[in-house]
Amino acid sequence: MKHLILPLLAMLTLAACSPENASVQGRRDKPAPAKPVVPKYDPIPADKIQWISVDGGQSELDFNPKVDIIFVLDNSDSMKTAQENLSRNINRFVDGFGKNRMIDYHIGVVSVWDSSERFVKNKKDGYAIGELRKLKNANNQISNARFVSRFQGAAEILSATLKIGIAPYAEGGPENEEMFSPLSAALKNTSGNPDSKDFFREDAQLVVVVISDADDSTAGITPEQMASELINFKGGKRAKVAAYGALVKKSDPEESKDWGLRIHEKYHPECFTFTETRKNGRTVTTAKNNGQCKEGFGPDRLEQFILAANEGQGTPAEIRARHLMSLVQKDFGQDLAKIGSDISMKTLAKEIRLPQRPRQDANGSLMIRVRYGTAKALAEGKGQVIPNAQKGGWLFDPDNNSVKLSGDVQYQYQEGARFAIDMVPVTIR
Repeated sequence: MKHLILPLLAMLTLAACSPENASVQGRRDKPAPAKPVVPKYDPIPADKIQWISVDGGQSELDFNPKVDIIFVLDNSDSMKTAQENLSRNINRFVDGFGKNRMIDYHIGVVSVWDSSERFVKNKKDGYAIGELRKLKNANNQISNARFVSRFQGAAEILSATLKIGIAPYAEGGPENEEMFSPLSAALKNTSGNPDSKDFFREDAQLVVVVISDADDSTAGITPEQMASELINFKGGKRAKVAAYGALVKKSDPEESKDWGLRIHEKYHPECFTFTETRKNGRTVTTAKNNGQCKEGFGPDRLEQFILAANEGQGTPAEIRARHLMSLVQKDFGQDLAKIGSDISMKTLAKEIRLPQRPRQDANGSLMIRVRYGTAKALAEGKGQVIPNAQKGGWLFDPDNNSVKLSGDVQYQYQEGARFAIDMVPVTIR
């Protein structure tokens, strides 16, 4: 037995010293890698903390919120009642944002277009495609001004201006209503018309409000292309664009819709069976509802445009709820007020980037203070202090190192006021 054990022990010793086992042993003996050193803030005694004020004339601290609102208004035969309803309730829309004297707004109106030769030759009003219409006062007197601005009695002027009247088909009025073509032309004609070239401003929000009982018939412009054109017009800044619609819905009564939507096959061929017959030597096509479209018919292209222009503002259902309303419903004024308030929120929201990272105090609170007021008041350390809060205040965005002010801050308005950011910057060791 002794002779058997000795060779076995020798084999085990050799195995322990083999390269493979030596590697394992080496890994066991090797010390674990050192943990990365996390930078720490230099401790600063409370009496030595240095606050700095970021208010040295930076343009982003100025606060002159601007919005350019363009109505694309249907003036076809079927819109008389809807235009009157809009005019009666427009004060609710203006009140939604106009009561805040901080917002510098422009509001203009263009009418729908029809690219047919019949329309172009016979239209009576003299307006070119995408041309802003002249303003009217309460006595229906027309001025040379092309848009409403703040402090002008906006609700009264806009109410009268929105009554652009009806252009009957027999008198050259539109048959195939186009909304995208006049809107696109308005964006391109900013330098061509001396009366309206000052309407659009580079630093303003851009809001489009489409009012129609029909769908868009523009050839060559898809809803997504129209939304992209608006965003590109604002330098690719999607947050600078919003679109709303007062439209008919699929569920609305048929009699409230434009004839084009009632004849359906023009927009929804999938819902009809077509039959061709010969009559008096001519081919006549008739359409019969095949019963496949049980939800009804609505302005699908305009809805797609609203969704595309407001992409990123919520789910499709949320965008529809905030940005679309029924043209024929009884609480039309209430929905106009909601749109006005929504525009106000978007226009007043602001982001201010900080030059340095802010420090936290011992309790974990950011050492930032946001003030609003005149240059004199801010220089004296005064002004309205804006709370650090999600609603009615500001939040810090660590990714952008910025302060984001919500659109519902209750400012104590002062002409020419601006912001100051007081903060304690971080130092790292």
